[in-house]
Amino acid sequence: MNSSKDPAHEDDLSDEIRRTMAEAEAAVTKLEDSERHPTGERRAIADDEPGTPEPTTDVSSGLAAAVVELETELDATKDRWLRAVADLENYKKRTKREIDEAVTRAIQQLLPSFLPTMDNLERALEVAAPGAKVDQLVKGIQMVKDEFMAALKRHGIEPVESIGVPFDPAVHDALQQIDSPDHAPGTVIREFERGYKLGDRLLRPARVIIAGPGSTGGS
Repeated sequence: MNSSKDPAHEDDLSDEIRRTMAEAEAAVTKLEDSERHPTGERRAIADDEPGTPEPTTDVSSGLAAAVVELETELDATKDRWLRAVADLENYKKRTKREIDEAVTRAIQQLLPSFLPTMDNLERALEVAAPGAKVDQLVKGIQMVKDEFMAALKRHGIEPVESIGVPFDPAVHDALQQIDSPDHAPGTVIREFERGYKLGDRLLRPARVIIAGPGSTGGS
């Protein structure tokens, strides 16, 4: 039996071993690359590359939040508007009630002063019965007038001065002009309706007749 080694056989074995080692190294390298870059990670990296569209999830969430915020603000504005309308209606009702109460109080304060005038008018009519004396009737009417004027004065109401004073368009309303030998032109010579004022406020102008431009009195 020949124990010597065949050089050709040894060379073939060495080549086979080198090929096997190279294939093993290539398989190990591929496995390591696969472990370092799994499919999900490579996809995520690819999604971050320039030119890749941004995800729409964040945009949709932002729009939804904006809509919710606007709806909340709209509800708050509507609530404030309804409250303002209700406050205005309450203010109108309260103001009307206060005005009505003020008018009622004014009437309650004013009317008792004039009720005696009605009483005296009724007495004057009784005096004016058939067979009554005229002077008694005149006296009764004068008493009623004086009492009525006193009631007006207690409430600050004064008659407008007219007869014998120059015409004043601020307090007089001229109905007619008549030439008078006893008055200067422009002087009030007759009072058709007496005027009244409350303090400085004119309640009713006096309707008067004034002396015309041909008047000769007072010259």
